[in-house]
Amino acid sequence: MKVVVLLLIALGLWGLWADVKVAAAANMSFALPKLIEAFNKEYPSIKVSTTIGSSGKLAAQIAHGANFDLYLSANISYPKRLAKQGIGYSRALPYALGELVLVSRKPLHSLEDLTTLTRIAIANPKTAPYGVAAMEVLKHSGLYEKIRSKLVFGESVAQTVGYAMHGADAAFIPRSALFSPHFPKMYLLKIDPSLYTKIEQGVVLLTKREDAQRFFVFLFSQKAAKILQNYGYRIPE
Repeated sequence: MKVVVLLLIALGLWGLWADVKVAAAANMSFALPKLIEAFNKEYPSIKVSTTIGSSGKLAAQIAHGANFDLYLSANISYPKRLAKQGIGYSRALPYALGELVLVSRKPLHSLEDLTTLTRIAIANPKTAPYGVAAMEVLKHSGLYEKIRSKLVFGESVAQTVGYAMHGADAAFIPRSALFSPHFPKMYLLKIDPSLYTKIEQGVVLLTKREDAQRFFVFLFSQKAAKILQNYGYRIPE
């Protein structure tokens, strides 16, 4: 077996048998399986494996040599930062625009109603772009100082969604999370997009592998755009 493996490596064929490894921000947890499913209809022999986490932590892992083929961030700034460090084989490109929403266990008529609650969940702004957006909303609306002691921080969007489902009175989450089949019925308050910086989700190709390049190109196809729109994203012009 060792001889066969060495021969495959020497012939450059070992990479053909490896998965395409995708590191993706937690907000993509629900759309990504559908993207992979559609991709596999075109390329049934290419297996795509995923690692889900906060954008910042994934970027740090990649900067320290983690073995991924593509990186899908909730904010294009992380892929751009990697590209500036000489990591990757493509420019950082926006593939979707995210939307922040507020969900709650009882109806909220405005953001000001957050002052009546006890536990409000947001993603950690140090590592999660949707957390940054939530903090911008609270500060621009003049609510941060009033409710800062009530904030509960999730280490990723996925953990924040978990808080929304179990324990928190309200939570700032991506609109895409509402499409989870496990997400309970909750009250929804739309957030004025002018209160936070536009959430440009970005991708960078990290290897030259042909299979990874195919998935990278597929992300910008009409089929992928339709899936992303169905999961609460807008498509960059």
